[in-house]
Amino acid sequence: MDLYQVRYFLTIAETGNFSRAAERLYLSQPSLSTGIKKLEKELGVTLFERGGRRTVLTTAGRSFMEKATVIMEQYEAALHELKGFNDRPTLRVGVLSTMRVAILAGLVSTFQQQHPNVTIELHDGTLEKLRDGLEQGEVDVALTVLSQHGVDNSLVHHDPQTSTVLFRQSLLLAVPLRHPFAQRASIRLADLEGQPFIDRVNCEFFPQECQILDAANIRPQVVYRASHEEWVIALIQAGFGICVMPHWKDIAGVVYLPITDLDFQRTIGVKWRKSQKSELVERFCHFASSHRWEIN
Repeated sequence: MDLYQVRYFLTIAETGNFSRAAERLYLSQPSLSTGIKKLEKELGVTLFERGGRRTVLTTAGRSFMEKATVIMEQYEAALHELKGFNDRPTLRVGVLSTMRVAILAGLVSTFQQQHPNVTIELHDGTLEKLRDGLEQGEVDVALTVLSQHGVDNSLVHHDPQTSTVLFRQSLLLAVPLRHPFAQRASIRLADLEGQPFIDRVNCEFFPQECQILDAANIRPQVVYRASHEEWVIALIQAGFGICVMPHWKDIAGVVYLPITDLDFQRTIGVKWRKSQKSELVERFCHFASSHRWEIN
């Protein structure tokens, strides 16, 4: 069944006459009759009683009338909604939970200043969740880790055809300003023994960090497990504990120290699906790569 046949049927039912329906549809009456006969043949029923001055619906025609009306209403609604996609498109951006909100807000706000008609949806998640979301079409692009130094991770893969590097970060020890470590130039892993410690449970380095500490028989005192970067920063600023985390620029009340026997680094970039053909995605990726990232 074709949509034009449904439209023919509804027009005849409304006008009550094949000739008037043909005029309204700008068709010849034979073309209209042929379309309705094809529809009746496909449905296996007669839809109209022919021969009188007014074309009357059969019982089957009255039953089909309800379905045909719904079909056209749904089509018109879908058409209206899809036309709105061009007027106000939506871009779904996946973001690592270990990214700072303030850094992300700077990117999104400046992009929307240049593209005020675009709606941006933000979806945060772990490295694995973002990879799956991108592959399954749940997000259009992802701000994620492209490569890691010091870690062997099968989830990380930088392909120049599907990703662009944005910035690089070292993972250092973040301590409160009044912590005794704040006066030092660096620390060693062994110095973490017994220290109040904040675990970043969504961090892509977290499993390896735990393995390294266990292998060295170093036991920090875990006082909090946080899933988002802003929580970790607020807890450090409040003096709750220390944490191994990416180096972020100009965080009041936090001092970063290199760990001499731990070398973790990550490369953050924007990633997209290889098969995706979207001008909006292309614009966003180009904008992100040329954006001024205030990181270190």
